[in-house]
Amino acid sequence: MTALALAALLAGCSSGTDLVTPPIPTFPGPGAAAPTSAPAPRSTLIPTDCNQILSKDDLPNLLGLPLGSIDVRALRDVPAPSVSRLERVTCTYTSTGGPGAPNQGSQVLKMLASGYATPEAAQAQVAVNNQVEQKSGISGVDTPIGAAAGTFFSDPDGPFLVVAYRRVTVSIALNRGSLSADQARSVLVDLVQRVLPVLVPAGS
Repeated sequence: MTALALAALLAGCSSGTDLVTPPIPTFPGPGAAAPTSAPAPRSTLIPTDCNQILSKDDLPNLLGLPLGSIDVRALRDVPAPSVSRLERVTCTYTSTGGPGAPNQGSQVLKMLASGYATPEAAQAQVAVNNQVEQKSGISGVDTPIGAAAGTFFSDPDGPFLVVAYRRVTVSIALNRGSLSADQARSVLVDLVQRVLPVLVPAGS
């Protein structure tokens, strides 16, 4: 993400007048009831359309970028029976360029959403991945989101947040930029709070 885009993000967070940020969906805390509203039923555990998970039309507003400046590409992965992974969708959000936006084609955000056979399998895979990151020298910070377990990593190549909740895991990474670790963590938590109610609908 360019410095100009990041400056716009920070300005939007501070002024409250430049952006009309969509409200954050309710996500249950430990022991709380599930949200009352939910997406329409689907035949897959994870939506196959990235725009259903995190719309490319909403993302510019959430990141302080010009409206219509982001495109998204979806990639469906094959199941991984060895780790009980049933589904995975990779959503890559890139800039379409233009004034105030990153260079055309540059990656703005990347999200991996996975569904597992059991909650235990989801938690186990996240634990393995987190250990790999920490062994490589990237420190993780516990970042719970409601009842979901999360870990924030300040990777020099771009900060990212990994979360597990029930049978679903999600990893969201920002492009490398000038945001501080606390600012990046706040942005990623906001995004995950919007994604989790879609990945884990009420009553699922």
